[in-house]
Amino acid sequence: MNRIILVTRPKYDDGTEYLSYYASLILKKADELEISNKDFEGKDANSDKVTKFIEKQDPKLLVINGHGDENSIDGHREVLFSVNKNLEFLKGRITFARACHSAVNLGKEAVKNNDGCFIGYVSPFSFWINEKWSAKPSNDKTAALFLEPSNKIVESIIDGFSTEKAEEKSRKMMIENMKKILKMEEKKEPEAMGLLQVLWNNFDGQVLLGNGSAVF
Repeated sequence: MNRIILVTRPKYDDGTEYLSYYASLILKKADELEISNKDFEGKDANSDKVTKFIEKQDPKLLVINGHGDENSIDGHREVLFSVNKNLEFLKGRITFARACHSAVNLGKEAVKNNDGCFIGYVSPFSFWINEKWSAKPSNDKTAALFLEPSNKIVESIIDGFSTEKAEEKSRKMMIENMKKILKMEEKKEPEAMGLLQVLWNNFDGQVLLGNGSAVF
């Protein structure tokens, strides 16, 4: 298995546009650290291209962004991985799936009888956006409250931390962001409690399955 990062970035609605932008920051960090990486953006985030790359290059770290359910994760308008499709390509690797519910069944199957690790969510991964910046996610401080902690997982892994430590660092950042939101509530900002509930749901739903000692 090679020290390569594979990132999928479908882009066809507001949600995937934001995930794509934040995943691009991971790719930027990998470039800065001179870590080999492969970006599957937009329509390139399809089953054929992604699995062929995994077969040929054998990347150790997969960062999968998109819509999901209990049994699958999507790429660009199609299923990339599911309990019945391409599951073997997840086994033995470190996978971070920023997709709703994907850790419920798919994540468990991905780490069964192997030393891989799957970090994902057993509930919806949700975030609020400021519609003023929907065309420019980099300026959206509301979305950052949710998406920066999820990025922290992969950033920490490529910095050399174990998957368990990386997941812990993400949780600590979510706690700090919840504290920021509570200060907003003290100032009577009307959206504060809604933000807090959504971020708490991400915190509560984020799980690490399999090998917590895995390193990149």
